[in-house]
Amino acid sequence: MVQRYGNGPQDELPLEGQGDYTREIGYIQFADYATNVSNCNSHDNLLNNIWYQPEEVFPVDGIPEERQHAFWVPVDTSYYNLSKSLENMELERCVNATKCLPETPKVYNVERGTSASIYLDNAAYRTFIYDKFNISPVDMESGAVALICLQQKVPFIIIRALSDLAGGGSAESNEADTFISLAAVNSIKVVVEFIKLVATTPLAAS
Repeated sequence: MVQRYGNGPQDELPLEGQGDYTREIGYIQFADYATNVSNCNSHDNLLNNIWYQPEEVFPVDGIPEERQHAFWVPVDTSYYNLSKSLENMELERCVNATKCLPETPKVYNVERGTSASIYLDNAAYRTFIYDKFNISPVDMESGAVALICLQQKVPFIIIRALSDLAGGGSAESNEADTFISLAAVNSIKVVVEFIKLVATTPLAAS
């Protein structure tokens, strides 16, 4: 998905009149989150909204320059089902002898993830996209992989290790600086085990 801003709450989105963009997909109205202003939500607010839009895709087997749109890009069903067997893997909990997570990390299969062009460090926004779209992990890279695989008709699955809680962790610092190396180690462990499964398990066509 991409974010699209209008020129004002009542103004048309760029290219909206040509049918390229829509307001049908959930949006954030900034006025709903105004603070320290009495009765602000009862008046018109020019802070604008954010709408979510499908991405443009040019499939490799399509007519040149004939685009399609995609909002959700599904991972390969066989890969997804196979990955469920990794949920009991033992992962590393500590960066070193003095830096450890409060709980041992686990492998989860999530229903939806997303990528953004910004580094997300905001607990309120994290809660918003979970409530609106049932999105759990947010990163800055996986969406590009998903769109290229969609364009090229290549099956894929995304395996990520989270190094921070998107603003929902410690108020003292962002966890990414502390646990990024641990996330890298754990992601490699899971990817290696998944490759072993793919190499030894017959997969159904999807």
